[in-house]
Amino acid sequence: MHTFELSASCIMLGISLLFCSSHLTTHDTNGEEELIMDLIARESKAFWDKDFEAYADCWAHTEYVRTMGWWQEGGVTVVEGWTDRGNRTEKHMKENPDPNPQNPVRKNINIRVGEDMAWVTFNQYGRDTNDPTFDMPGLSRETRILEKIEGTWKIVYVGWLLEGK
Repeated sequence: MHTFELSASCIMLGISLLFCSSHLTTHDTNGEEELIMDLIARESKAFWDKDFEAYADCWAHTEYVRTMGWWQEGGVTVVEGWTDRGNRTEKHMKENPDPNPQNPVRKNINIRVGEDMAWVTFNQYGRDTNDPTFDMPGLSRETRILEKIEGTWKIVYVGWLLEGK
């Protein structure tokens, strides 16, 4: 009798966990994925066009934002907080003002959307334009975390591993 009660309890627990899990992960996206990918494209374009105002508009201006990445030219890069991220990017754009137009190809896109938070992973393929500060040539493994702030998606985390060619 104990085995049956334990099995029935386990089954009910499993069904409850399955229901809760599916409830949390089946958020109706209502076009949110398209808005998110548009934000990622706008932020990247602004970065390569050296348009700081457009770039800054894509980010949450909080001190918990982060960027973490690696590429051969710069090694490991970790930047914490919008103050540092914004100042650093604006400085690089002023020092290297010529636009670096890119039209990256993004593949293997994986998007998970919640009510006010989303995460995205994808492979990005960029080209070499001989701009060592802004280039992302070849394959880059990318991650983005976004928050919906006052009804608008904003980036709070960017991660990349530039494998290159």
